[in-house]
Amino acid sequence: MQAKLFGRRLMRARKNRQLTQLQLAERIGTSTTTISRYENGLSFPSKRRLSEIAHFLGVKVDWLLTGFKED
Repeated sequence: MQAKLFGRRLMRARKNRQLTQLQLAERIGTSTTTISRYENGLSFPSKRRLSEIAHFLGVKVDWLLTGFKED
């Protein structure tokens, strides 16, 4: 369940930045298949990759994981 919720938040953050899966994948050095698997809750990124994704999308890791923003 957590992977699916993470995937939804990842997709939302990516679309808010008006990025395609290809653009995100190229920026963080992975494949579109991997991004698709993340967004569909079929896979979960490593801590390092999670940090790269959050940094590039301009969101907090905590938000990607929990949906809550740090105050």
